[in-house]
Amino acid sequence: MLSNNPFLKLTALTLSVVILPQCTKLGDSHLQVNQQLASPYTMPATAYLAMAHNQTGQEQQALEIMAAGRSIYDGQWQQGLRILSQQKKLTPDLTNDKNMLLAKVDLIRERPTAAIRKLSSVHDLDNMGLYNQVQYHEMLASAYRASNNATDAVSERIKLEKLLPDNASRSNNRRALWLTVTTLPPAEISTLALEAPDQSELKGWMQLGLISRKQHNKPQTMIAEIEQWKTQFPSHPGNYILPAPLTRAEPHLFSQPQQIAVLLPLTGKLSGPGEAVRDGFMTAFKEDQTRTNTKIKFYDTGTNNAQSLYQQAIHDGANYVVGPLGKSSVAAVASENHPVPTLLLNDTNVGTKQNLYQFGISPSNEARQVASKARKNGNTHALIISPADTWGDEVVNAFTNQWHANGGQVIDTMRYSSSEDVSNAVRDVLHVSESEARTHELKSILGKKLQATPRRRQDFDMIFLLAYPSKARQIMPMLRYYYAGDVPVYAISSVYAGNTNTLKDRDLDGITFCDMPWVFDHQVGHKSWPEQWNSYNRLFALGMDSYELSSQLNQLLLFPAMGVSDHSGVLYLKTNQQIGRILAWGKFKEGQAELISDA
Repeated sequence: MLSNNPFLKLTALTLSVVILPQCTKLGDSHLQVNQQLASPYTMPATAYLAMAHNQTGQEQQALEIMAAGRSIYDGQWQQGLRILSQQKKLTPDLTNDKNMLLAKVDLIRERPTAAIRKLSSVHDLDNMGLYNQVQYHEMLASAYRASNNATDAVSERIKLEKLLPDNASRSNNRRALWLTVTTLPPAEISTLALEAPDQSELKGWMQLGLISRKQHNKPQTMIAEIEQWKTQFPSHPGNYILPAPLTRAEPHLFSQPQQIAVLLPLTGKLSGPGEAVRDGFMTAFKEDQTRTNTKIKFYDTGTNNAQSLYQQAIHDGANYVVGPLGKSSVAAVASENHPVPTLLLNDTNVGTKQNLYQFGISPSNEARQVASKARKNGNTHALIISPADTWGDEVVNAFTNQWHANGGQVIDTMRYSSSEDVSNAVRDVLHVSESEARTHELKSILGKKLQATPRRRQDFDMIFLLAYPSKARQIMPMLRYYYAGDVPVYAISSVYAGNTNTLKDRDLDGITFCDMPWVFDHQVGHKSWPEQWNSYNRLFALGMDSYELSSQLNQLLLFPAMGVSDHSGVLYLKTNQQIGRILAWGKFKEGQAELISDA
């Protein structure tokens, strides 16, 4: 954090002109579009340390704290902590800077309660620069959210709204605020709405949250109540998340369906996944006390043509269709006209069509979230390990595009085949073999034994591992053996079988991965399916959510930039009518997958 020390400000301003081109090569994440929010860490940590070497007292401490900040925001938080641990007897301003950086490290390490304690030690916030104030409220909101304190997280984001100087930042903040509101129980939203001061931003957000929760089965009532809300809160930030005008969404809204058709493979090679989705769907249906008159009818795509079944379902009177599941069946139904809302359970390349929505389990979407998570944690240089097949190409491409968009760099990629012994491949991609060769060469030149420990390459700070459990259990021990055990490893949900297997999964310890919240809390059975099929838990959650979307889809249509919290994550509607999913985060510890932060 940039302190108020005038010497430091002048030095940083002078040298940033010289070093700016070099910083640009390091990644654009430090040079934001809005200069009011641009990071103060415009130089490499080594440059700050070199400057500090020629100073004493407060000036030296300030430069060293800047070096720590740059290290932390570059993903080198261990180095940043070492520098901060040496800072004693600081001025109040520099103590604030230190505590905010320590809080940042706590958030990176998934320790939100510790981050809140550090931030509570920060004083005179109003006298800090805009960058520091924004960082403070953003970190505190994230820490509260990760601690399941959604109410205080909303309050911090309301404060943040007044500080952010540009539309893009405010839009992102409103999105995060609304997603937090979606996790609050309706009873808590009602209480907050009653207790909040009249015309306050908090009251406006809570009342809007109540409308979206309670009236999504009655689209015309929901529109009328939103119009009334807009009259009551004409300048509220919540107006920006609504369609303008509201009538634009009206043709897409639908009444509660009386007959739902579900197209699934209930026989044949995909019968296992189909049955898992069916079981989740029916569980949600039976738990819904409001649907006493709704009829459910299943159509088996394992024995019949999906297109014909779709037309048959419409002829039978279905006014809402879920499925099919398989790629080829989805493509076939997507090519049809859709007189009623139709929720496909897999991705397809078909363009936007009336009444057609896509809701599947998307590894590419998960890879993009991994890229965002790792970059938010300060990592900048990625090493990718992935299978050498079309699935690997698709997922790695999604990760890489998001990684580059966030200012990260891909250093190298290791591709493996399903039958390959990965030991040599891991050693080679880490350049350990080159290190061993250099040691051998020195022994030959010097003619004597050397006590040398082989080293790996040092040009990456995170690993994106794309693998199913069996292959990941081979790769992770090799990474540790070849000196990369200290590098954070990120993965998508494919790395977890979805059921507890402590003995085997000890090899996966340390992997951070994204997955559906449902998976961490429920063990609803285990099926011996091939690894490339998703676990029973995930398909069961997909089935539950596909039922609940028959009512919640109206909510997504009226709040297109926001989402609803459900079993498989926070759901939101993309511009191409795909229903995206924001997942939870887990980490393997002592052979078990533990939830470290929710969606």
